[in-house]
Amino acid sequence: MYPQLLGDIATLPDDAVMQPLEEIASGSSNFGLLAEWVEWFHYLLPQLIVRRWKPTYFQPAERLFTAFMNQHPDVEGTLPYPEFYDDALHTLGRYIMSPIFWPDGELDFANCLSKWTGPSGVAGWWRAGNLISASLFFSAKYLAASNVEAWFRSVIGISDRHWQLQVITWLTGANPILTGEINQPAELPENGPFDVGWDWSHAVKGSDVGGSFLPLDNRRAIVEVAHDMKVGALFEDVWTDPTMSAIAAEAAGLPEAFLQRYQINNGS
Repeated sequence: MYPQLLGDIATLPDDAVMQPLEEIASGSSNFGLLAEWVEWFHYLLPQLIVRRWKPTYFQPAERLFTAFMNQHPDVEGTLPYPEFYDDALHTLGRYIMSPIFWPDGELDFANCLSKWTGPSGVAGWWRAGNLISASLFFSAKYLAASNVEAWFRSVIGISDRHWQLQVITWLTGANPILTGEINQPAELPENGPFDVGWDWSHAVKGSDVGGSFLPLDNRRAIVEVAHDMKVGALFEDVWTDPTMSAIAAEAAGLPEAFLQRYQINNGS
């Protein structure tokens, strides 16, 4: 159906790649996992990780995360080779840290966090950026439990306040999965405050045998780090800085919601 994919993928427009990638990402949740989707995904994955997508409201690479999660819903499932998850974490797992999102070492928050200000002047700071949500869930799912705490502390250790605000937004919206209240991204509410969905995340439903999207020990490690976070100074900085007033207005209610979910004493 897509013979153009057998040629030089780098020369194809984004739309010509996004459509088949959408079918690969979503198909298994509707029809079961077909070998042709697995084979095409493994063929496309290394090429699309390095693709320079044109900026858009969402990052087309989010579909790579969805496809991977749907093809590997059970962390203990069968792998193509023993180091498969390590290779995925070192490549797709680090996609969000690509230089295209951090030019000269500075966060391009519009591109990386999908904060494109529309004609209304609204950028959507009440929700976590699609790509950061997909990336955080990806690492939280496939990292070995012994590595989760160090990884997540490195995430919150990035000093950019736009980044930190979005990580807190993600923690707030992801709380139902992190605490086991719900099991899969498909169960997350969409388009509300602190939304943590990404492109086709509603198709991530887990395997037929059920179970949680995130391993229990991984969830607990992230929640424990969240309990220890000192967020008072960040909230004061954002909510008192005139240059951040539009962001603070869009993210109204975030400090209270985060502190309530993680029962944190609002220290500095």
